[in-house]
Amino acid sequence: MSDVDAVVIGAGAAGLAATRTLVKAGFSVQAIEARPRVGGRAYTDRESYGLPFDHGCAWLHSADINPFRAIARELGFTVVDRSAKWRRRIGDGSLPAELMDAIDREVNDCLAAIDAAGAAGQDVAGGTVLPPAGPGRPLFEAIAGWLFGVDPDEVSTLDYFRYVDTGHNWPIAEGYGTLVATHGAGLPVKLATPASAVDWGGRDVAVTTPAGRITSRVCIVTLPTTVLAEERLRFSPALPAATRAALENLPLGADEKAAFRIDGKALDLPTDTSIVADRDTSRTSVVQIRPFGHDIAICFFGGSYARELADNGTLIEAGREAMTKIFGSAIVKSLSAPVATSWRHDPYTRGSYSAARPGHANRRADLAAPVDDRLFFAGEACSIDAATTCHGAHLSGIAAGKAAAAALKR
Repeated sequence: MSDVDAVVIGAGAAGLAATRTLVKAGFSVQAIEARPRVGGRAYTDRESYGLPFDHGCAWLHSADINPFRAIARELGFTVVDRSAKWRRRIGDGSLPAELMDAIDREVNDCLAAIDAAGAAGQDVAGGTVLPPAGPGRPLFEAIAGWLFGVDPDEVSTLDYFRYVDTGHNWPIAEGYGTLVATHGAGLPVKLATPASAVDWGGRDVAVTTPAGRITSRVCIVTLPTTVLAEERLRFSPALPAATRAALENLPLGADEKAAFRIDGKALDLPTDTSIVADRDTSRTSVVQIRPFGHDIAICFFGGSYARELADNGTLIEAGREAMTKIFGSAIVKSLSAPVATSWRHDPYTRGSYSAARPGHANRRADLAAPVDDRLFFAGEACSIDAATTCHGAHLSGIAAGKAAAAALKR
């Protein structure tokens, strides 16, 4: 393969943004992607139901400041200015209003306690700063799994505090994955080309692929932290200690989905109704009914519960159980065409999104730091205020692209 100014490893949101930035700056670039598609964890499945179903990211988080909102408008995508109401209903909806209010207060108090500890500069486990447990504790623990991909004891208070959330989370009718892929169309990306090694010990950087070696002056790596920590991509010489420590302490958590087609006559519920299956246990799901009016149901699982289900291959069974708890056993016959995600066992991902271990929130800056002005890293794990999000990955790709361009000019 030909020599270029820059090689970008990975064509998810970060890799595509880095590639676009370098191309616009006038440099020759080759992006390589192990999958037969671009987008990474932004993936819209249109085959299972004949309509968009996002296996990964599905919401424009902090949509009012999210750069993908303007990109969606420019490309003619439909962004719905409506945030989800995830805690509006629990189970069959029969809980007394007073209990619902108490649960809601406790969930908010727990999140506020984690935020307050981070604001005070504490980088400790979220589970150690919570108020006394009450009726809302199981639901809070479930929500922690959905938000962070890990349980409260694995959440860094400082990392949570630094995350910027404007409260506006809007869905995209055509799918977030479709938006990312469309925005990346036309960029120099070679698909089905996994990188196995990066040699940066000589004058240039050499990247080994099944199609041959690519030599370049700089290299931008956008693979997920867990993939890199497992040394699925080998570096020679070894990465600096600070970079390796960042990879080890920014692992990907677990968030998975189980989806079903539902009989259109089975449920008389409004579009985008969200229901929590059970309030008495953190081992539960939040179910989205008829997103955009489509006759499907999507069950969300997070944290250690999602890890267990993914490891045991029981996401679909857990989804049916969640639907049964909400609607009764008769609903099962109205469910068909089950689909389960598998981010945790995807060899190119190995999880959902990064969660800084307690005491290691500052590792995000360590990972984003250039190495010898030749190796650069990008991805949501590099973002301090938008970690876990697609737009955080996008912005980190732009930052890495600009840093690489500056190094090339020097």
